[in-house]
Amino acid sequence: MEVTVRLVEGEPTVAVQVLWHGAELNLNRAHEEPVERFLQRLGLSCSKYAGRQTGGDRKRAKKERKKPGAVPGQEDVIAVPSQSHGLAVGLVDSERVRIPDGTKVADALAKASHVDIEGELLPILVNPPSIVKFEAYGKPLAGCPLVASVRCDFCEARELQFRWLRQVAAGNDLIGHCIGEGRILWIPEDMAGQSLTVCAEPGRSTASSEGGVGRSTRMKKILRLGAVEEVPPGWPERRLGTFGPRIPPELRVVTFNILAAFYSKTQVAAKSMYPYCPPSALDFAYRQPLIGRELRRINGDVICLQECSFSTYRKFLLPLFGDQYHVRMTLKASKVSEGCVLLLSKASFEVLEDKDFIFRKLLRGDKVFRPILSEVAAKWPDFLSGVLPHMTTIFQLSAVRHTATGKVLVIANTHLFFHPQARHIRLLQTICLLQKIQEMREQHRVQGDTELPHVVLCGDLNSAPETAAVKLLLEGGIPCDHPDWEHASQFAWRDEEESAAPATAAEDEDGASAATWSSAPSLDADPGDNVELLPRDQWQPGRGVLWKNPLGPMLNTYADAPLAFTNYVHGYKGILDWILTAGSFRVVRSLGDVTEEDLLPRGGLPNIQYPSDHLSVAADLVFA
Repeated sequence: MEVTVRLVEGEPTVAVQVLWHGAELNLNRAHEEPVERFLQRLGLSCSKYAGRQTGGDRKRAKKERKKPGAVPGQEDVIAVPSQSHGLAVGLVDSERVRIPDGTKVADALAKASHVDIEGELLPILVNPPSIVKFEAYGKPLAGCPLVASVRCDFCEARELQFRWLRQVAAGNDLIGHCIGEGRILWIPEDMAGQSLTVCAEPGRSTASSEGGVGRSTRMKKILRLGAVEEVPPGWPERRLGTFGPRIPPELRVVTFNILAAFYSKTQVAAKSMYPYCPPSALDFAYRQPLIGRELRRINGDVICLQECSFSTYRKFLLPLFGDQYHVRMTLKASKVSEGCVLLLSKASFEVLEDKDFIFRKLLRGDKVFRPILSEVAAKWPDFLSGVLPHMTTIFQLSAVRHTATGKVLVIANTHLFFHPQARHIRLLQTICLLQKIQEMREQHRVQGDTELPHVVLCGDLNSAPETAAVKLLLEGGIPCDHPDWEHASQFAWRDEEESAAPATAAEDEDGASAATWSSAPSLDADPGDNVELLPRDQWQPGRGVLWKNPLGPMLNTYADAPLAFTNYVHGYKGILDWILTAGSFRVVRSLGDVTEEDLLPRGGLPNIQYPSDHLSVAADLVFA
């Protein structure tokens, strides 16, 4: 039996929990409340609990009296006064001196050492170290990772140790075979069908140290995760097996749209896009461990992810890969907490500079793009006020030095806007991205070197091979009258476009603000910056603008072994995901194809074997 007090300056109330004779009594009281009022309320709560218990105790006592050898009057029954008065409750200090009436409850609890309930002294613990939340989000799948996550009060998570055990029997005794320690467990393949348990408890050093977290009984938590499931083997293993391991000094580049959890939860997703996928396999708790396994198996030097939620980044990717990679996230400029994540191998690269751009702010505010904006705003009357403010696309750019060769690279990651009638938007976004990549190349040109830094551009471009955006990338230019510019006359922003994605606060359950982690710049536009529309007599032909790729024609890493598709869902299949390079690169190999025959038995992507509606795309490169 004990009393726990949460007393924090700045919080409006004092939280008190009383564990007494099997009861858990919780009270929240204002700091300024007189202590006698708090004690009266606690006494009434104790009295009510004792009254409820007394009825049951009397029945048990009656049964005990009927047993042979029972001595009348020796039954342990809680004495209960009138519930209108409550039990006699007081606060005493370490000298057993009663805290006087009139003392503020916050001061009284800080001074007291015990609560006296009808002569029973319960020790008071003020702000004891405790585990507030303990989770290992995700299903336990053989061969896949799980990451334990804790949130603590009045201690640090690093003071805890984690043990993973198989086949733990029921009860509180952790009798089972320990198969791993630490926050992360890669579940052994041979554990399918066996139960998995994880325990968080004070580390050996802190448990034994004076004043350490080991003093608190609240610092041990147990999670029983259930039976480990087996993932059906098949084409994913064959595909990766053919690709083979990474061979230094080759650079392995990966791009992967991992299908954010909240997009897969919508009615449109469940009924129209993935009707073939069982809800259990569409659940992100099932898909997240498979994503971790896919990334580990590919083992890239550069990994570009799209549709990653802030929670997945912070609670899964960062602890799982943070020791091996520089990991950073950039959120989209929207109410939906998802964006792009870039992982760069610490062994392969020194990061020279990171930059993030928001497309709508870039196009609106960067003077380099003012001639383009003046013309398209004149040709597309609703664009400046009705379309551009809704654009949430971001660009991630990093300048890195390859440690083995000293060569500088610019790496870009993005997820372009999706809409069937928005090819002109994606083309405009591609123009802006290429310009910023070129500027970063110029900034990081090695003195005396005639070559600009190499470029690796990855992402879900939502653009098929025949589209103008891809033509600009691969062929080096696009005319002002290309048919894709004509989409400007067919596209208009509607409210349902924005409401199609569920709103999710850019803050995770533990209260960590996404703004703390995202380096996305401010969205505020300069109110005094008016865009002058280009006079009609100065327009270029067609609905667009002529533009040359400042990087020149880029190399498609799948040019010699094109995929049939990278996205395969109900009613659609196509190539949307790309790895492109500029500079002296040679492609050694690329991650192989998947056939429709592989997917048809399960309907498409995602499914019980694969976690996303997009395939991972990867290529091994060498400097030519």
